Amino acid sequence: MMPEKLQNAWTAERLEAELIEEELRSRGLGAEPGHPNAPGADEAEAPRAAGKRNLPVIEISPRIAEVIDAAQEALRTAGDIYVRGQMLVHVVRDFSAPPWLKIPDGLPMIALMGDARLRELMSTAARWRKWDARNEQWKETLPVDWAPKTLKERNEWPFPVLDGISDAPVLRADGTIHDKPGYDTRSRTIYAPGSIQWPAVKHEPTHEDAVTAFADLCEPFCDFPFAAPSDKAAAIAFLLSIVGRSAIEGPVPMFKSGSTTPGAGKGLAVDVATIIATGKESAKMLPTRDDNETRKRLLAIALSAPPVMVIDNIEGAFGSEVLAGAITAGSIADRVLGASEHKTVPFRSVSAITGNNIQLQGDFGRRVIPIEIDPKMEHPEDRRDFRYPALKEHVAEHRPALYIAALTILRAYFVAGRPRHPHPEKGSFETWDRLVRGAIIWVSGVDPAAGVERIRESGGDLDLERLRALVGAWWAVFADREVTMVELFGEAITRPDLKAAIDAYAIKGDEVTTKWMGSKLAHLRGRQVGDMRIEHGGIAHGGSRKWRVAR
Repeated sequence: MMPEKLQNAWTAERLEAELIEEELRSRGLGAEPGHPNAPGADEAEAPRAAGKRNLPVIEISPRIAEVIDAAQEALRTAGDIYVRGQMLVHVVRDFSAPPWLKIPDGLPMIALMGDARLRELMSTAARWRKWDARNEQWKETLPVDWAPKTLKERNEWPFPVLDGISDAPVLRADGTIHDKPGYDTRSRTIYAPGSIQWPAVKHEPTHEDAVTAFADLCEPFCDFPFAAPSDKAAAIAFLLSIVGRSAIEGPVPMFKSGSTTPGAGKGLAVDVATIIATGKESAKMLPTRDDNETRKRLLAIALSAPPVMVIDNIEGAFGSEVLAGAITAGSIADRVLGASEHKTVPFRSVSAITGNNIQLQGDFGRRVIPIEIDPKMEHPEDRRDFRYPALKEHVAEHRPALYIAALTILRAYFVAGRPRHPHPEKGSFETWDRLVRGAIIWVSGVDPAAGVERIRESGGDLDLERLRALVGAWWAVFADREVTMVELFGEAITRPDLKAAIDAYAIKGDEVTTKWMGSKLAHLRGRQVGDMRIEHGGIAHGGSRKWRVAR
């Protein structure tokens, strides 16, 4: 017999169901044989239920918390549900990418868990029963439709947190390697090997092993006319950043693969590294100057977590406060489609940009590691003197050995105690610096971040160049004398260099006024340029703020 305290609730439910069935039958729409509501359905379903004999049983009752607790435990035991950014997610391969993002076929991605999919998983993780008041017995049924919604609204679950998916062995933050298929709690990564037979990594590789592995990794890049040794080292750093991402608890800098000439191989260099690290080309999107659109795109990428995200074919100046913030903070926040509130999602993809003569806006320069290619010829696409003409096919064929070479370098660096390099650490990216940059300097003697100085000196950092021009023109007119904005604008009328330096800060739609310039200077105050910087001065008669360049 059904417990007395449940009798009234389920009698009402059964009466409602009978009224619906009667209405359907009156219209000739009665349940077909074999339908769960049709006569004999229990007998028809018996063979299927036999296969679920060992599954837990969940009895639907008004005690919602108990029902959801049981469903949650059944799902946890069954697996395949994870947490990302305080949301329930699962892994898919047939990913429906938005039109602005090009995703390689078959790349496993993380997707938001829908109610229907969650209900389906509930039905396979447990046997659900409801009370049949007519026959006074429990009857097999589907999970109630309120169960998925209620579970998702809890906003905290016992399911594992998922950072990424890899088809190759994964490096952990302590230097050990996750090489058993399945989810790994320490790296928060799923290792899902395909048909590849991965060579073993030595438990304690030596410095000599790492040197050999580094030479092996450099071989696929032998045909690229890098501008300097540091650029080749930066290409290897990009590769090691992807392979070692699970061991890097903080953010990773963005890599800028650029050239002075189209067809030099800047995109190919990114794809070669990505194929070695992931077996696929990189996920690519075209740039957008709309920060709201950028935020939406980054949130979608952060949620699906492709190992690499590339903004392709940038022309001219590039910069985004939203992207800069996501790279440095390692997360992005916004309202997720299907969620009722803002969510903060980890941004774990290793990112890169490609383009010709890219100029970086804002303080993007400090977030970037350059990979510069200089073909020194007018039409580099006409080259035929390649050691590996079909380079992508070559690295795909030799990927197991190349990937293990990358893993060997990082593992050997851990075994050696991760000795510190002599250069200042890259600010905001200290964990990356202590692993990837440190490993490359240790194994090769070349600093992959050395090209950052070239960005500063050659005009690749647009904001730095603008500030240098402003401070230089200001000093030439006023030296260290305090001036008001009225005085500054008055001198700019007859000094083209000073006027050009002021106008360089205007963007489309800006009205260049003394008030506007004062707000710009407030933003620039204190930033050092060589041995000079802009500082507050005193207050002029009438209350206007004075400014000066201090040396």
